Amino acid sequence: MSNTLPLPLDDTDIAVIGIITNASNLRTGDNPSYTLEDYLSMYPQFGSDSGGVYLVPTVILQMYIDLANASIQEARYHGAWVLCMGFFVAHFATLYLQGTASPGSSAGQVLEAGRAQGLATSESVDGVSVSTDYNAIANDLNGWAAWKLTIYGQQLATIGKLMGKGGMMVW
Repeated sequence: MSNTLPLPLDDTDIAVIGIITNASNLRTGDNPSYTLEDYLSMYPQFGSDSGGVYLVPTVILQMYIDLANASIQEARYHGAWVLCMGFFVAHFATLYLQGTASPGSSAGQVLEAGRAQGLATSESVDGVSVSTDYNAIANDLNGWAAWKLTIYGQQLATIGKLMGKGGMMVW
């Protein structure tokens, strides 16, 4: 038995293909334009200071915009697409800032800046004690893992769960 459809396709074949395509829950298509200016209009805190110095270099922000454009499909998120693009870039820009050290830092300072921060799993108030489980992220891949490390990632994960894939069938 062959997996190819007979050609030419008639209207019934095309209708069946349409049903299968919709049931697959795969979304494809091109995204609208999303620029650095679009991002900075939503998140000016990641832009330049009064001296024109950017908190996150524009080349890094553009890299995250490109990554978001490859990862966040307008065909899936529809009207929430611009919002999700912003959350995606802000999440990675925040992680970038957490991992940066000043130029001229010692090796130890650079290593400390790049150390995984994990999620706090216990805390106390008077004794000022915080316990961090670095495995909490790695063990939580089904629960959006590192997206939980920033408020932006948490918001993206929330919308992703609302508009997410659901069931999927590949034919």
